Amino acid sequence: MKSGWSFVELLVLMVFLSIFLSIIFPISKRWIDGMIVHSEIKKIVSFVRYTKYLSYTLKDRVTIDFSTGIKILNSKISKEKGNLSFVNVGRCQTFSFSDGVPYVSGTMKVYFRGSKIATITVMPVTGLIKVEEGW
Repeated sequence: MKSGWSFVELLVLMVFLSIFLSIIFPISKRWIDGMIVHSEIKKIVSFVRYTKYLSYTLKDRVTIDFSTGIKILNSKISKEKGNLSFVNVGRCQTFSFSDGVPYVSGTMKVYFRGSKIATITVMPVTGLIKVEEGW
């Protein structure tokens, strides 16, 4: 008795694996992209909420800027929180809060590979943060 695989058996296995991976890879890539994008959006919302909280506790105006990175600015402090790795923000790149109330509010569009994936809105009076995700 011989142990091992014949050439034909290995060839059939390779064909089966290549077909299987060609079907699974695009599905898993879209799922991985969705998870990455979702975590980046949660990161943005988290920093906007932190800016709102910081303005309330400091009783001063605090601005968050997304133009070159995530920067939280105040007359007393300036914290750089890193960059957004996978998503880009649209024209509205700053939000400002004064005593927990929005000083500069609006809508920020978030893009991933050129297509809009989310809209983050800071309500003018209440300061509530509304996130609309969608590809």
